[in-house]
Amino acid sequence: MNDPRTPRVSVIIPVYNSMPYLTGTLESVLAQDLAALEVIAVDDGSTDGSGAELDRFAALDARLTVVHQPNSGWPGSPRNRGLERASGEFVFFMDSDDTMPSQALRSMVEMVDEADDEPIDVVVPRFVGTGGRDVQSVFKTHPHGTMRLERAMETISPQKLFRREIIERDGLRFPEEKVRLEDGIFVARAYVLARRIAFCGREPLYCIARRDDGGNISSSAIDPRNYVESCRRIAGILRAGVADPARADALVHQFFLRKGLRFYAPRKWSRMSPKRRAVWIDLHREFLDDLVPVALDAHTTDPGKRRLLGLIRAGDLAGLNAFIEAGPRLAHESVCARAVEAGRGIELEVLVRAPGQGSPLVDDRPSRARLRMLRANAAAVPQLSRHGSVRRAGRALSAALSGPTPRFSLLLGGRRDGRLRTVPGTVVGYESGGAPAYRVRFSLSQGLLRTLGRQRIDLWTAVETRAGFIGERTRVGAGGTTAAASTPRVYATDAGNLSLDLRRHVDQRASSSRA
Repeated sequence: MNDPRTPRVSVIIPVYNSMPYLTGTLESVLAQDLAALEVIAVDDGSTDGSGAELDRFAALDARLTVVHQPNSGWPGSPRNRGLERASGEFVFFMDSDDTMPSQALRSMVEMVDEADDEPIDVVVPRFVGTGGRDVQSVFKTHPHGTMRLERAMETISPQKLFRREIIERDGLRFPEEKVRLEDGIFVARAYVLARRIAFCGREPLYCIARRDDGGNISSSAIDPRNYVESCRRIAGILRAGVADPARADALVHQFFLRKGLRFYAPRKWSRMSPKRRAVWIDLHREFLDDLVPVALDAHTTDPGKRRLLGLIRAGDLAGLNAFIEAGPRLAHESVCARAVEAGRGIELEVLVRAPGQGSPLVDDRPSRARLRMLRANAAAVPQLSRHGSVRRAGRALSAALSGPTPRFSLLLGGRRDGRLRTVPGTVVGYESGGAPAYRVRFSLSQGLLRTLGRQRIDLWTAVETRAGFIGERTRVGAGGTTAAASTPRVYATDAGNLSLDLRRHVDQRASSSRA
């Protein structure tokens, strides 16, 4: 039984020059409807009146303890000073410019208390961005419930609920030197020590802000060597803390795809000098050589990321420049035009639309003769598909792929497991006009649907030109299709995108027989 004198949660807030946001943060945390609460705010040498604002709130509410210290220059020190004073069963790290709805901490604690099997040691709350800030897709799509380490590693910021026992038992502390990803180093260690990680919130429980003054630490300049060294430390934590070496390698590979390849996004890359680009390539090439088996590159589902890995491993600066600069010109829009049951699988037809003249998609358009071939072959597919012969239908269209048209892939991402799978597409038509579009058919076999498991699946398209350039993937829109009426496994999201719901319909015929 919990000691009623012990706080259930200690909220730790590092503070540095956070006005006027700090006022809303303090009002938010002190309005929490969790009864047993303590708040420890550590003023890290603020010069904008933040310290006085903390003292004003502390005089009004005894649950708030304020610590003043000289500026340390980084959040690790004030977070550690807060940990030294924490007495709660759990610890929650909050930033001094964010807010939470009043039920947030109670919801997370109740989730832990209601766990009836393996204890929960880390709770990840659902985020929403404010002030124009976006959040990672995991916060938009992951369902309430248990969270695998693979998905948890998509969010390594510290705004989470941690069981204080594991922090103190293993001596977890934030690095206090000025290093990037110092929070990720702490969080990764907590993840691998946790008996269970959970994702909490059917609605957002944490509001993470973008400051108008650009004061977020994530907005400041990044030193490549400092950043990659922190990535190496996190990779070491995963390798040491995950018992299965193959799983550890896959986690490091996944971590690099997210934290390493972000610097090769066209907007970031365009702002770098040639010298700085070369530094990033050299550091990342060494990271990959040392920590990521090259065999994993072939298992990278996203074709654009797979190509980037190959260019980085080769140290090909010129190739990277050409590949990255081509990306924005391959921007496209994808809209589902048709979705039907095909045997026990699903067949989708997607219109992939080029933005206009000058796009490589328009340059690679098929000739009139090839269009006639495409239409002739496409006419045979509905009859074959009605008899469940999706594989034969694909072979009927194979001749249409022999020419130099772009290649299209459908990427299927699981909301619970976070894995991506790829399905090649077949061009079955081309619509010219003001906004030229390819009509592309994707066949999702019964076997593939079974491997996806019982979860919701989001869909993207990716395009590769005959020159080998690959654009960023694009979410498939539902458009005006009657897909939801054609198959119960396909639906339009609130945002107007197309998704699959396989939670009850992995096999529609089997589901019908059980109903």
